[in-house]
Amino acid sequence: MNWHMIIYGLIVVVLKSVGVTLFLLYFPQILNTSNDGFNSTSSYGTVCPKAWDFHQRRCFFLSTSEQSWNKSRDDCISKGSTLAIVDTPEKLEYLQHIANAEKYFIGLTYQSAEKKWRWINNSVFNGNITHQNQNFNCVTIGLTKTFDAALCDVSYRWICEKNPE
Repeated sequence: MNWHMIIYGLIVVVLKSVGVTLFLLYFPQILNTSNDGFNSTSSYGTVCPKAWDFHQRRCFFLSTSEQSWNKSRDDCISKGSTLAIVDTPEKLEYLQHIANAEKYFIGLTYQSAEKKWRWINNSVFNGNITHQNQNFNCVTIGLTKTFDAALCDVSYRWICEKNPE
């Protein structure tokens, strides 16, 4: 009996078992496909912080309380993030889906001096805003399938966004 072959065989079996176990434990948390068609994970400390959702390589936090836009922005900053920049149709669809019937502030405001809507990262918004009014300088999403202008001092929920950890 060749003991070297038996030992090598056992080592291979153990390594494969450990690999499969790690794969089954961690892979679903990183790339879980839910039944609703969106790729997301509840964060288990592997990708996004607890209470954050993972989608398209970004972490999203949806608040359960309501604050003004400035306080919402400050809360995101305290979490190492920014208010969400919803710059793709896919991201809008995903956030609309998880927002349900609630309104959420995002990182889009009207710059009255320039007469332009800008994202919190200073890039220009080139889409349509509904309910534009002289005093509505912030934007919410969630209740409708559109970007809705809103008063910045009214309290709404908010969405933070950041890179995974």
